[in-house]
Amino acid sequence: STAPARTRTREAHDFAMAEPTVGVCWTRNMVTFALDKPGFGLVPHEWGELHTSVATLLLSGEVGVGSCVFTEAPRHVVDRAMRLWTAKRPGLQAAHSAPHYGVEGVPSGSLFDFVLPTSDARSLLAGAAEAIGEGGQVSAMLTKLESANFRNKSSLATKLLSRTGRLANLAAAPFNVTLFLDDDTFFCPPPRPYTA
Repeated sequence: STAPARTRTREAHDFAMAEPTVGVCWTRNMVTFALDKPGFGLVPHEWGELHTSVATLLLSGEVGVGSCVFTEAPRHVVDRAMRLWTAKRPGLQAAHSAPHYGVEGVPSGSLFDFVLPTSDARSLLAGAAEAIGEGGQVSAMLTKLESANFRNKSSLATKLLSRTGRLANLAAAPFNVTLFLDDDTFFCPPPRPYTA
């Protein structure tokens, strides 16, 4: 290939990869974790759907498709959350042995080629408001939206920040061609060979 090599890091796009790259990304933002607590204080239900989605991708037989998650949690916390769910779903254990196409330095057994920091939606909104001369309005708006509950008991402010962060992550994908998915996406297993 005559295409130039790109450089990407584990946390900030510094791995050497051949062009073009294809991958699937998820955003798992606003998660609960504490590095100083046993088991990192993980809340299991926050990670279950993501585990199923990435594990079924890796087991689907799609060759050369990378995986990426945007989150506040560091890689070792994400990997711990994924292993906790694999213990509950032993049929997905093989996903931890799946190859990482074109990515060097991925920890053994990790389900993700990249674990990247999710965007800071609050700062993005504040910067946009400042740019149009409405700098103080973001805090007032978020305070007002905090009192409005959404269907799952989170606030509208939380939903706004989560969705804004997801949109900003679209621009930071580590692949040339990227499919962004919701956590609840499930990949079908590869088709069985036809036998007569």
